[in-house]
Amino acid sequence: MLNFGNENELIFFNIYIEKNAYICAITIKSIRIMVIHENGLSYSVINEHDVKVLGFYPRREEKARIVIPPHVEGYRVAVIAKKAFYECTKLRQVVLPAYLHTIEEEAFGLCDKLEDIVLPESVRHIGKGAFEGTLALRKVVLPSTLAALPEALFYDSAVSEVTLPEGIGEIPAACFYDCRNLRRIVLPAGVAHVAHDAFHYCVNLAEVVAPEAIDHIDMFDGEKEWQIKPLKR
Repeated sequence: MLNFGNENELIFFNIYIEKNAYICAITIKSIRIMVIHENGLSYSVINEHDVKVLGFYPRREEKARIVIPPHVEGYRVAVIAKKAFYECTKLRQVVLPAYLHTIEEEAFGLCDKLEDIVLPESVRHIGKGAFEGTLALRKVVLPSTLAALPEALFYDSAVSEVTLPEGIGEIPAACFYDCRNLRRIVLPAGVAHVAHDAFHYCVNLAEVVAPEAIDHIDMFDGEKEWQIKPLKR
């Protein structure tokens, strides 16, 4: 499917070409880009089936608890937009929908009172810094459908307990940077590399359970550098 159009219109092309023939069928569907406001949230249509959450509407009317529905006016709620709830300092609890597959960069960044969010198993991609600066977020279970972690995912957050998905292969740069409440973490069997500053300034991290095949784990607590040897499960 090809997507063309101007800022007010999306045009979808479905092109079918019959094998060993010179005949092709082209179906063109045009829809107007819409912004939907419903129950204090704003959404934008991103294709003929899905919408993304843009944030609170109006922005100044933040809430402490939000429930994002699975559907809005017949569209599936599939994406949380970049910085959708960035620096929403009143936000404490978020309920995410079952069809959500993407949380974009810094979507919940600097939500310093956010303490409760459950990520559905439908989530396949999380953007850089999605939960940076979440100073009240203590426990997070990342979905098993997540294939990779982004950089700075929990940068300067309060997480003390994180469950990582089995499918990841790396702990990227600054992923847990300055997570001073983190004391123990279990790395899945597929992890082969931990970036040098992945746990930078995690001054209370005392135990890392890691697969034997891992390359190395270099830690830095702000004053000295040391290496924690991989441990058997």
